[in-house]
Amino acid sequence: MADNNTASPGSMQHIICRKLLSTDLDALLHYFDQLSTATKQRFEPHAFNRDAVINFYNTYQGLTAYIAIHTVQQEIIAYAIVKNGMLQHDQDRLLSYGGFDLHRNYCSFAPSVADNWQSRGIGKRLFYHILNDLKGANINSIILWGGVQAGNDKAVNFYNKLGFQTLGTFEYNGLNIDMLLHIM
Repeated sequence: MADNNTASPGSMQHIICRKLLSTDLDALLHYFDQLSTATKQRFEPHAFNRDAVINFYNTYQGLTAYIAIHTVQQEIIAYAIVKNGMLQHDQDRLLSYGGFDLHRNYCSFAPSVADNWQSRGIGKRLFYHILNDLKGANINSIILWGGVQAGNDKAVNFYNKLGFQTLGTFEYNGLNIDMLLHIM
């Protein structure tokens, strides 16, 4: 799948996307350290310290994490989590919107991109990498993990361009939007 992005042509050739490995923990923690406070506040699945990350992956079942790595700089520049199914604490709200086919295979999706790599096609590239894995795993619908903050125009536009549909809104530390993408 071709990437249409605003990064210079040479910079994208040094980006690889793959699943997170247990040996990536220190690099992931370094990635978290580089994120701005604003970017950290938009990512909610877990806190950004070693114990929280280890506890998160030991607690939740059905998780797969993905990273985008700049191979020249040898650093993670994007990170995303995919969880099979709907999150328990989101399920009642999501089902209240109606139109859910409980026979579909859903997953919840939570991405983040390093501040200096945002709006350069990295999120899209990582998303399409993940999308290929999801299709192979018989997942046919993606729900945003905890929605997206309504004031995060960049993220809302990103999801709209990918084809996500708005399901509804809810209040949690401000207005949030639940979005869904059917992929099969």
